[in-house]
Amino acid sequence: MLAHSLAVVRCLRPDMPLLPRAVVEAILLSEGPIGSADEVARRLGLPNRFKLARLLKRHGLLPLHRLAEWATLESWTLAAERGGVSLCHIAFHAKRHPSACYRLVKELTGLGWEEVRVLGSAWVQNEFSNRLRYGGRVSDDRHGSNLRRSN
Repeated sequence: MLAHSLAVVRCLRPDMPLLPRAVVEAILLSEGPIGSADEVARRLGLPNRFKLARLLKRHGLLPLHRLAEWATLESWTLAAERGGVSLCHIAFHAKRHPSACYRLVKELTGLGWEEVRVLGSAWVQNEFSNRLRYGGRVSDDRHGSNLRRSN
């Protein structure tokens, strides 16, 4: 469970309605994906994935897959810190292809895994929190990875 991010969500967005809160909390509790958008929509009683996407967007949240990807990245970073293991090891343990994991890190952060590893889980949590706070819209002056690359 990603307890820190769960606490941050509850603090940043205390008035978030039940359905979007349930989605975010389920993702954080499972440390990543909770099913396809169609499955999640159906479980929530929504007619389709498009309605789910509009619900999340209306409440200033990232799309379902992006929320899950950030939670996954946070869990990987925490696992690497706790166990001193490589992303390759984490990927194999999770039955994922390592190259796909490395690409996901780069896509989300603009940084390579080694850079993210050095910055640590606190940095990942901060980046994720910023996306929750700003609805995924993080400008260059607030985006830590852009600042880090320029130094």
